[in-house]
Amino acid sequence: MDGTFESSGNNPMYQRSVGIVYEAVEKPSDVRLKGVLENVTYRLVLLLTFFLPFFFIPTAWTSVPQAKSLLVIIFIVVALLAWIATALTEGVFRVPRSALLFAALLVPMAYLVSALAAGASHLSFIGGGSEQDTVVAVILWYVLFVVCANVLGTSSERLISVIRMLTAGGALVLLIQIVRLAFPSFTFGDAFVSQVSSALGSWHDLGIFLGLLLFFSLAFLSTSVATGRSWKLLLIGTAATSGFLLLVVNFQDVWLALSILSLVYGGYLWYVSRGQEGGGSRFFQRGFLWWIILGAAALGLYFGGTALQGKLPAPLQVTQIEVRPSWQGTLAIGSGVFTQPGSIFFGSGPNTFPREWGMHKPLSVNTTQFWNIDFYAGVGFIPTSFVTVGLLGAVAWGAVCLALLLSVWIVIRRRGTEPGGGMVPVVLAGAIYLATFHILYVPGPALSALLFLVFGILVASEILAGSTKTQTWSLHFDSWKGRASIVVIVIFGLLISFGEVQSVRALVSDMLVNRAIVVYNTTRDFTRASKETTAALAIFPKNDRAHRAAVELGLLQLSELSASGDTSEAVRVQLQSTLNATIEHGLTAVAIEGGNYQNWLSLARLYGELAGAGVEGAEEQARTAYGEAQKNNPTNPLPLLGLAQIDLLSGNEETAREHLTAALQIKPDLVAAIFLLSQIEARANNLPAAREAAEAVASLASQDPLGWYNLGTIYYAGGDFQNASLAFERAAGLQNDYANALFLLSASYTELNRIDDALTALKAVAALNPTQESLQAMITALEAGKNPFRATVEE
Repeated sequence: MDGTFESSGNNPMYQRSVGIVYEAVEKPSDVRLKGVLENVTYRLVLLLTFFLPFFFIPTAWTSVPQAKSLLVIIFIVVALLAWIATALTEGVFRVPRSALLFAALLVPMAYLVSALAAGASHLSFIGGGSEQDTVVAVILWYVLFVVCANVLGTSSERLISVIRMLTAGGALVLLIQIVRLAFPSFTFGDAFVSQVSSALGSWHDLGIFLGLLLFFSLAFLSTSVATGRSWKLLLIGTAATSGFLLLVVNFQDVWLALSILSLVYGGYLWYVSRGQEGGGSRFFQRGFLWWIILGAAALGLYFGGTALQGKLPAPLQVTQIEVRPSWQGTLAIGSGVFTQPGSIFFGSGPNTFPREWGMHKPLSVNTTQFWNIDFYAGVGFIPTSFVTVGLLGAVAWGAVCLALLLSVWIVIRRRGTEPGGGMVPVVLAGAIYLATFHILYVPGPALSALLFLVFGILVASEILAGSTKTQTWSLHFDSWKGRASIVVIVIFGLLISFGEVQSVRALVSDMLVNRAIVVYNTTRDFTRASKETTAALAIFPKNDRAHRAAVELGLLQLSELSASGDTSEAVRVQLQSTLNATIEHGLTAVAIEGGNYQNWLSLARLYGELAGAGVEGAEEQARTAYGEAQKNNPTNPLPLLGLAQIDLLSGNEETAREHLTAALQIKPDLVAAIFLLSQIEARANNLPAAREAAEAVASLASQDPLGWYNLGTIYYAGGDFQNASLAFERAAGLQNDYANALFLLSASYTELNRIDDALTALKAVAALNPTQESLQAMITALEAGKNPFRATVEE
């Protein structure tokens, strides 16, 4: 048992030799313990496969991706520990000699090296727990791959069972989605509020999964997976329902992928049947024509699916607007990142795409309504890893793709002659389908976990088919190699478990932040919401999002305490305590993740509020924070807008004009900046420029009464009472209790000699302000034929 040796799981001589050794060294109690541990690992894999497609937590504050991530982490960590314990008990560590397994190992290795090269921040290693572009996430997926390949590769019954569980879990996804379509008001505990939400994840994720489920259900009908009437009926029903829901979801890329998949698989069946004696086995003889028909139908729906969907009943005509960076945008970010020599090899670091998006995004994006969205990935998951992990990521994922192509070559060369050969090409086709969508799209955690789960099923099926052998290592203390192997495996398991525990902490902490937001939005209860953020930080103190939420809650509470007018000692103490805590949260957020511009913006807004209240030193702190935010996101105009507001607060209108002009160079249609410029120009008595800016504001934000009021005041100051009255009418129409707009509307009507209309507007102002006695005097003067506004407006 010293050293390593090769073996095949189907080699009788190997099985006999190993049996002789273990009869000599294994005690009955060890055998029983090994069996229990191995069964635990297998059951966990089986349950994960079943729950993964449909699992969610029925609350409004836990997203489907968060629920999926939590499920995968818990199940896989426990399965990993049980698998390691099985290997230690047995005294042998087995790893399939699969090109795909070793190629996939390059992915977590590339992520780890990139994260260390980028500074080893918790953002790259853990993130918020549910991000997929982190070191811990890709290690988890690889562990899922390895455990599944080893556990499922021991018997064909296990392989069949896991495929059946995947089908059964998929069937429950279909059932949940049909209930959602039939009863839209039933939201499963507010977990699915949006019409385009699903138990699988996003609407696009659902479409991709439906395509895979349709293919698997039909392809496995001719294998031992469909043994038994009930399983055959389940596969047929699942295929039919998946096809129907694909019409409802109707994504063109899914139709195209399903078409190519079906045509290629049908062509493969034809090729294999032609190459076998007597026309091939029953499995390869059946169905290749039907696959060609299915591929042609899917290709037709690629072109005509939208027209067909338009003929469905209205509740089934569900559409989703999906926004993500294009290939051009992703390449632009990569070009910006790779200007640094080291970044070519290591990228910007895992999970840093949002930061790099802010640094390098094309300014043309700022002319769209999505200008202020921080995209967490590029056009696809694998292209994103090229940006964040650099050349290492490209090599790693390229190796995975080459390993899949090698598997394709082996399948084609064998022509289905290996035992159970019908399983391997089906699973391989599913693996390529999912891998392709990781290039073209950014799937959620469910599909990413499913990709590596299918990788594991593929390698297991190759082991059972005899095309992949197994490498083993001795784990006995009678040799230094065995002792070293034990130490390495134990440390490996402990490190992964520690990393995943940290990921769970970050994930649960983020869920509690979501809960704080839901609590405040529904109850306006500062105390309850603050308790949730406190709990989030107690679980994971490095959650900068939780600190930002605490800052926002603190600002709201400070505003409420100041507006109360209560000057008692208790309120003063509470005000000071809240202020200190809020500042501390803001400073901690930037200390945790100083590269996140949102942390600096949150701190800047806090100091800006304090500067407005006259707190000494707050203005300088606000300027510093806005400057850091601009440095970390130079393509966002909000830091410059904040600096302009600080300038106006200190009376420095010329500097404010410069900052506003710079903000408009980044985003020419930034309404707030144009609005402030119009006011600056008006105060400088540059009425033409002020009017031009105010008209732009009213055009860009036509439903904002403040914009129309601002335009009206500029028209009024320029003596254009006709246009002023129209602007004030629009403002009052949008907000019928807008007293200032009604007051100046009455003044405009008076200048136009529309006395009756002026009286009506002025009486409305008096009704809104019953304690203002001067308004009644103005009404009396207006009724007497006098103009009471000129002196008032001039004042």
